[in-house]
Parts: sequence; structure tokens; C-alpha cells
Amino acid sequence: MTKHIHAELMALYAQDAMVTDKPWERWEFKLALFDTKWKQKNNHPDWNIKNQYRRKQKTININGFEVPEPLEISEIKYDARYFAPSLTDIYKYNEYVFINDKADERIFKMGLAHRTKEDAIIHADALLSFTKNKT
Repeated sequence: MTKHIHAELMALYAQDAMVTDKPWERWEFKLALFDTKWKQKNNHPDWNIKNQYRRKQKTININGFEVPEPLEISEIKYDARYFAPSLTDIYKYNEYVFINDKADERIFKMGLAHRTKEDAIIHADALLSFTKNKT
């Protein structure tokens, strides 16, 4: 007997239901054939095997920007890629490979490490909002 493809996610969803009567507010989904972006749930998931589901990423607020929560050093594996905001580069991010050296340690300790370049760019935009010329 094989388990349901979304069994682990269902267990996480049940944990959310233990602390809120609207657990779907913590979740997103993509319809298999139609969606390219994650969408907010507005009711209980149907756990369709053709769709994708995920718990929404936690965020921190920086100057009114909802920034994806930075990675903890314990969440990354050796040789994995990660991204950090760059305030001087035109692309607004730098890419790194985690080798657990002093530079990696510093980036993680400062709360600047992200899983994706898109998250690092959002973080850069939030930080730049403090000094951006508003004219």
C-alpha cells in the first residue's frame, strides 16, 4: 500500500488546524495545468494529486515590505546555492555556494541568506527603500 502523494503536507495542515480555525490562510496552491504562480487558499485544500500545495513562506516586515524570512544556517546543506541582497549591484542580489566558511557564517548571522534570488531581491528592495530618493 502506498501513501497519498500529499500525505506529509496533510500532516502539516493538520498541525495548522490545531492552532487556527482557518488553516488554509497559511497555505498556497498551484493548479497543475494552468498556474505558474502560487495562489492563496481561501478554503480547505482538496489535495488533488495533480495539484501542488505548500505552506506559505514566513515573512518579516522591513519598512512596509513583506520580506521572505531569511534562512538559518541549519537549513542549508554543504555545497548548496543561496542568495543574498546586494545594495550596489544592478541585479540586487549575489549568489553563493555554501561551504560553511567565515563569509557564509557572516551572511547567515546578519540575516541576509535566502533560498532564491527573487527573495534576495525583495530583501534588497526593502533595504533600499530607506534611502531611495522619493522625487
